[in-house]
Amino acid sequence: MLWLIQIVGTWVLVGLTIVTLFLRTSFSLFAIARTVVTVAVVLTLTYRYGLTTGGFFKWVDAVIVKYGLMAIATSFVLVILAGVYVLVAPAGRRRPRLVRLFLVDAGDFTVPGPLSVLALAGTTTGVVTWSMNSIEEYNNAFVSLITATLVLLPAGIFLLLAPLSVAGTIFNAANAHPALPSLAAPFVAVGAIVVDEFSGGIVATPANLKDPFALTALLITVALSAVELVRLRGRGQGLTRDAEPGPTTSGGPEPETPAPR
Repeated sequence: MLWLIQIVGTWVLVGLTIVTLFLRTSFSLFAIARTVVTVAVVLTLTYRYGLTTGGFFKWVDAVIVKYGLMAIATSFVLVILAGVYVLVAPAGRRRPRLVRLFLVDAGDFTVPGPLSVLALAGTTTGVVTWSMNSIEEYNNAFVSLITATLVLLPAGIFLLLAPLSVAGTIFNAANAHPALPSLAAPFVAVGAIVVDEFSGGIVATPANLKDPFALTALLITVALSAVELVRLRGRGQGLTRDAEPGPTTSGGPEPETPAPR
């Protein structure tokens, strides 16, 4: 029955994670731009130079390891910024800010805050990894085939969509405060470069081109985040001691009223 638990658990957790990653109280073209830059760099290098791994399952294992390391780096950045977000608030507003990191009141409904999305994504990554590693241990070839097929499908969707969403929105951090994703994105990009340097890349990029591509992507991310922060601050949605965020559509139409102070 373990194989059935793995199949059902993977589908349920992947479904919940994908849904929460797209439950946003705000829309940002800058977040989309950061995602597009990440996707463009990875796909271009993959198409041109191919992958370093041989075989599908080796590629899946490499992606899981890489994603896990990147998730750790992103989590570290997000938790640090979340702590700053709470600590810079006046004493009477720290508790509401802390609550927003886990649950966000969107008016008609409540959506998970960035730390809740982070916890769910981490749990999903763990279950996917456990399920993938257990498939080869089954003695029944038919059960192994069925489990592999039904686990790989949601796992593949998760491994493709989750990093793309996180690259732009940083676990939907804007649900807690509009400025958090743009503040976190450059640090996450630096973390990605460091992880890639020490763990090895999945894409077989030549050594003389690897660093220039990485630095170019980093500079673009920093520039996008800087412009977004300036625009948010001009709307009264910068990260300050007394300002509480309102919905933002950075990169889109201007809001009719600024966030309350």
